[in-house]
Amino acid sequence: MKKEAVIIGGGFTGCSYAYFLIQKGWKVTIIEKSSIIGGGVRTYYHGGHPFTYGPRHFIAPESSRPAFDFLNKVIEMRHIDKINYSYQEQDDYFSTYPLHQDDIKNLSCSSQVFEELKLLEAAGETQAKNFEEFWVGRVGKTLYERYNKYYNMKAWFLDDNRKMDFGFEATVKRKPLETGPRYEFHTGWINAYPIAHDGYNKYFDWSTEGCEIILNEVVSHVDFEKRKVILGNGQTFNPDLLVSTISPDALFDCDEGELAYVGREVFKIVLPIPQALPDDVYFVYYPGQKEAQTRVTEFKKFTNHQSKNTLITLEVPSMKNKLYPTLLKPQVDLADRYIQRLPDWCISVGRMGKYRYEDIDDILLDALKFNDSI
Repeated sequence: MKKEAVIIGGGFTGCSYAYFLIQKGWKVTIIEKSSIIGGGVRTYYHGGHPFTYGPRHFIAPESSRPAFDFLNKVIEMRHIDKINYSYQEQDDYFSTYPLHQDDIKNLSCSSQVFEELKLLEAAGETQAKNFEEFWVGRVGKTLYERYNKYYNMKAWFLDDNRKMDFGFEATVKRKPLETGPRYEFHTGWINAYPIAHDGYNKYFDWSTEGCEIILNEVVSHVDFEKRKVILGNGQTFNPDLLVSTISPDALFDCDEGELAYVGREVFKIVLPIPQALPDDVYFVYYPGQKEAQTRVTEFKKFTNHQSKNTLITLEVPSMKNKLYPTLLKPQVDLADRYIQRLPDWCISVGRMGKYRYEDIDDILLDALKFNDSI
């Protein structure tokens, strides 16, 4: 008799785990609350223009090569040479981001910045306890306020960046100040996007072949003692394994408190021009205190869509949805307590399930390890 697994959530994580379980002969059921699988990685269309809710390029260090190679066998990927801009409202100037040292001379605050950088170099690197200390200790107070302070506060709905006391080191993926090429992650990293017009969509059908998928349904309760998963429609399962990709507090009816998340509203704008941003520029970040948006993306750069018009998306932080776990240690500790309460027949995985800021490479690396353990 086949072992049975129930997976809560049909996003990239749920589909990946379903694939490995199916390959090992398990009977797999995915419970997905929306009308389609793929979650935030799925490609949608607006006026024929492909886009995702948040750009989903595969970006990872070379150490994540096994994850990339696995994905590339299913979805052929192409390397992208990508530049990001940051709009400096005070000077009406677009610098690259992460900030390039050559941009400093074009800022009205350049003399102050150079003086602060000299002092930092003399002092050497210091240990930081929070986001603000981390960045001020690396680029100085002036550049921190220009590029990081207000962006981070509005992105995470913080009134003080010193409250961000967990995982803030990950906000620097390269040197805080670049001196070489302006392309993002140009050495030692994989930066790629699917060649297919519909992005990763093939992956979701491929990975769930042979899987039962229940759409437009939620798990209303998990009875851990009786090993029972109960859906909103009353249907029940008694699985050998429960794979949860949802927030871990939901599995316990938030009995220790609800975990905090932030979200985004994505506004789609089609412009009557073939290209909105300069060549190789994919993103524009908006770190100013007066600007509600955090980022603009031109999706043609990712998708190679052919049209006389172009689609850009405007991202505005919002509390209307839950997309990003907060990097606040009390919240991370609460999530870990929920996860530690899970019995051995349940695992909590993915960005929501682990309550960590994970990307496609992290999810696939975890799924590959899981495959070895089945």
